[in-house]
Amino acid sequence: MTGKHTGHSSIRGNKSITQVGVAPLWASDITLAEAVRKNTDYVTGMSGRWHLGGELTNQTPYHRGFDYHFGKLSADFPNKQGVMIDLNWDVNGKHLTYSEYAAKNSEAMFENGKLYNLTPEEQARRPINMDRLVTDKAKAFIDREKSRPFFLYVAYSLVHSPMEYHDATPVEANDWPEAERAFASMLMSLDKYVGEILDLVDRLGLGQKTLVVFSSDNGAHNEGGHDHTFFNSTGEFRGFKRDVYDGGMHTPLFCRWTGTIKPGSHSDLLSAFWDVMPTVCDLAGAPIPESTDGLSMAPTLLGKPQTERHEFLYWEFNERSDRKRPGAEYKQAVVFDKWKVINYLDAQRVELYALAALEGKDKLGREWVVEQNDLAAKYPELVKRGLLYMAASHIQNPIFPMTRHERGKEVNGK
Repeated sequence: MTGKHTGHSSIRGNKSITQVGVAPLWASDITLAEAVRKNTDYVTGMSGRWHLGGELTNQTPYHRGFDYHFGKLSADFPNKQGVMIDLNWDVNGKHLTYSEYAAKNSEAMFENGKLYNLTPEEQARRPINMDRLVTDKAKAFIDREKSRPFFLYVAYSLVHSPMEYHDATPVEANDWPEAERAFASMLMSLDKYVGEILDLVDRLGLGQKTLVVFSSDNGAHNEGGHDHTFFNSTGEFRGFKRDVYDGGMHTPLFCRWTGTIKPGSHSDLLSAFWDVMPTVCDLAGAPIPESTDGLSMAPTLLGKPQTERHEFLYWEFNERSDRKRPGAEYKQAVVFDKWKVINYLDAQRVELYALAALEGKDKLGREWVVEQNDLAAKYPELVKRGLLYMAASHIQNPIFPMTRHERGKEVNGK
């Protein structure tokens, strides 16, 4: 949303602040919605989860460049609900007040800065499924703005925990565990919702002038009773959500643009979420903010030579993938060429992995293997290169300290 990697961004993980909620964007940030509107006639919309500034802040989508917003923000209490949020409204479809929904640990639903009351049609279709509503509002935005250039961001909660079975997308009788049957029905619902949006784009004749991008903000998760290995969700990748191994952060990016992107084509371009802002701005004719860490992928999408490429990509994160173990896990990762260097700061352990499996050896005699064998001791010059990239990419964030020095763990280099 800000075109920055987590070494520069204002938000670098989950952080709750008393009487604020989740840590919000900084006022100095430029959002994608703000950027795409500059010097263009684009109208911007969002439907779904925000969690970059809650209802007690002025950093909501409606404040930060979106002409239309529907969905969750965040609150100063722990949300314990999934997408089945019928409890947010009274019997007449009026949204509960703050004290009422806070007591139920259920984040509120907003439309353009105000608590959302159900329409008569929605009231007749209760119980309410949040992502069903998110899809309906997204489709309504597309239909309403079909004659104008528009940017729409749809942020689904699916397939986030908790695991909730969706009767509208039933799973055939089988011997799967209850949590996996629920997960399957949730994924089928997500597929259905995305399909409805694509069908609407085509039905309105917008397919040839609309780029649709679909991806996930994490690798497969291991939460709510779901086991990421049950459906082999990460394939050969190691790890899962909150890891900096590929299973936790290497996700597919699907792009559809009828008549422009060849169906079934693929690209191995080294890219990440912070490339989305410059890409969208480039295609929309808006100036690319100088603050971005990203590069425009527009040439690749248009089938042209991609002359500007990343030398490396950088991540940092302070959460542990194994939720049963207490405490944080401070770690950095950098990818360059076909290599990944991981730095576990408190363990003071550095790992090196080859990310491409090739037969034999490369021209330098190095063995290439899938991300399983730590090669740090074998290639110290690559480790040094990775650590230099990390040092150059991290700036201190007072809310999300990362290095041992920032956390008071290191004095005089010890």
